[in-house]
Amino acid sequence: MAETVYILLGSNSGDRERNLKNAISRLREVEGFEIVASSGIYVSEAVGMVGENPDFMNQVVMGDFQFRPNELLANLETIELKMGRSEKGENKARNIDLDILLFGDEVIESENLSIPHRELLNRAFAMVPLLQITPDIVHPVTKKPVSEFLNEKEAGKVLLFKDHVARNI
Repeated sequence: MAETVYILLGSNSGDRERNLKNAISRLREVEGFEIVASSGIYVSEAVGMVGENPDFMNQVVMGDFQFRPNELLANLETIELKMGRSEKGENKARNIDLDILLFGDEVIESENLSIPHRELLNRAFAMVPLLQITPDIVHPVTKKPVSEFLNEKEAGKVLLFKDHVARNI
């Protein structure tokens, strides 16, 4: 049975919008993954990164995935590598970053995988596009709506670049 998953896409290097489109095209090719919806594209300041860095463009994709979380993670890492990402975990500019935000109601904490994403509730740039797709989504650990954690001041720093919410229903 498929689980509903949410993936955060981010890019702050090169043609950022094209990088997001390229990543979505590659996600469509992942076996057992079907995109259900995608948020608009948002721009936010690159926070916590070394030196001067361009702003990030972020987007969230909602999909149904037939297999296990580790298999999704492996597919995302393969996409990142094929798109030229090399320093995973480094706070440097990157052409693509793919993070699993939520995987159904799963709660996983291991060395290489944290679901829900451990920083989700601290990152407006992840919550804003997530809530655009599913405004009433509940966090599987806190059991509270994600919207309760979105600080209005921080949300104001996440700017809509291109509004094109798409649903495949």
